[in-house]
Amino acid sequence: MQKALPIIIFLLSLSGCWNYDTKDTSTGEVEIIDGHTLPPDPGEAGKETLLGIDSNNDGVRDDLERYIYHRFNGYEHAAKERAIALQYGRAVQEILVDPEHAWENKTFESMHKSGSCKFYYTKKYKPENIAYKIYDADFKDRAFNTDVRVDAYFKYQESLGGHTFTAGSSTLDKCDVDIDQLDE
Repeated sequence: MQKALPIIIFLLSLSGCWNYDTKDTSTGEVEIIDGHTLPPDPGEAGKETLLGIDSNNDGVRDDLERYIYHRFNGYEHAAKERAIALQYGRAVQEILVDPEHAWENKTFESMHKSGSCKFYYTKKYKPENIAYKIYDADFKDRAFNTDVRVDAYFKYQESLGGHTFTAGSSTLDKCDVDIDQLDE
């Protein structure tokens, strides 16, 4: 056990190295990124319910919003990618509300629209890397970060089984905001 303790301590110290939420907001300090005031970190309280906490009522859970603003910051096209990620975050919230009736309630359309916006961006700004991922495994791990949310996502997927979808268009109008005007 004495040999394992230093290794455990070392591994625990590394666990924070890939965390995009590096700022401690427990002091009540206001954090602003690109002119946007971030909501406070909800901590574990944000995982207590299916929909989590959305203190600023923007349609994105506070923990996911904070992650998005920290991750998509400080590089070319960051604002564009952030807008797409926020649109996906709102779509995630919509499908979690009533995942068993995604087809009947047409909540799947917000997820589809988000994907079309991302594909529009990828074709226009990343043509050399058409498989470019904005909401990759890390992002999805953050979006579906509790067992209840993962279960709801599976129910959402199951509710769409057997239905036919059209490919739709990957045009700017699928984006909630005009991403072409961002990062200018």
